[in-house]
Amino acid sequence: MKIRRRTALIALVLVAGLLAALVFGAPACVRRAQDEVGVVARVNGQPIPLELVEFQYDLLHFDALSGTLPSVGALREAYGEILGQLIAQELVAQELAKRGQEVSDEELAEAEAKVRADYPDDSFDQMLAEEFIDHKMWRKQLRYVCGIEKFQRLVLRPSIKLDYRDVEAYYRGHLAAFRLPERVRVLVVRAQERAQVEKVLAQYRQQKNTAALTEAFPGVQVREVTVPRELLTPAWADALHGDKANGAGGQGAILSGRAGFEGLLLLERLGAETLDIAQAYPQVEAALLEERLQQAFDAWLGKALDASVIMVSERLLHKKDNEDLPPEPAAEAPDEAGNASAGEGQQDVASGNETR
Repeated sequence: MKIRRRTALIALVLVAGLLAALVFGAPACVRRAQDEVGVVARVNGQPIPLELVEFQYDLLHFDALSGTLPSVGALREAYGEILGQLIAQELVAQELAKRGQEVSDEELAEAEAKVRADYPDDSFDQMLAEEFIDHKMWRKQLRYVCGIEKFQRLVLRPSIKLDYRDVEAYYRGHLAAFRLPERVRVLVVRAQERAQVEKVLAQYRQQKNTAALTEAFPGVQVREVTVPRELLTPAWADALHGDKANGAGGQGAILSGRAGFEGLLLLERLGAETLDIAQAYPQVEAALLEERLQQAFDAWLGKALDASVIMVSERLLHKKDNEDLPPEPAAEAPDEAGNASAGEGQQDVASGNETR
């Protein structure tokens, strides 16, 4: 069992519903935006471009290959949730700027370098091109993400104090979260050749030293894992429990696959148990901190919204009846000769680029 810890992007999604209510339902926070093509909102004068909303939408739906187009209502709802998140991020960026702690170009470059480090050579740029991801928009969003992380670290975290009584109360109130199921501790060895796996298993039974095996067999993957018994794959379950010879202290088992050979050696069977408060303290502290950070951000965001002027395009604010249906063709008034006038009936058709 493992407590899920909120990542440093805590503010990206924790208030989507709150923002939908505040931004789209509170007259004090919503104003008619200036007519400006390509801008869907302004946060204290700072524009949020439509292309950034579209960029976020594409990232979230790039794998939707159903072939069906979303309805206007569904698209408005999705765009509204994304815009709410972007407004929160922009407010955070403005708060950091007020404090002189905005994300610098150097910090942004460092964050991008960390992402690129996971991609060999120029495969990162290739990935962006293949997924039709605009690098400029990606970097703009990365700056927002860095701002959220910095805001949490420098602004929210110092204001949160955890008392041992808070930790104990949280532990008592969430005792079920600290119950561990039956587990198995397993040595896993992966290599291209069966003979290599056999050698590693034989040496481990003599030395019981995983680090020494990694040095002695550089081309072989050696690691220890602890897996809940109920989550074992059928192949692993059969290999570890199907024969007494494969039990703890046994000879182990070797499985073959397309990627080579995998050796399994059962090291220990762990029964179900409940962690005491000393054992669970790190997880309790992390979970409690996550909860307090969310509460602190909610409180800050509410005040920031009350003190801000946020203008949103009315196209995202108002739903019209039958908006998902194509418009009926307008009747054209005939001229004196009885012919319909060209172009009449189209004067109220919007281009789709207006922002109000």
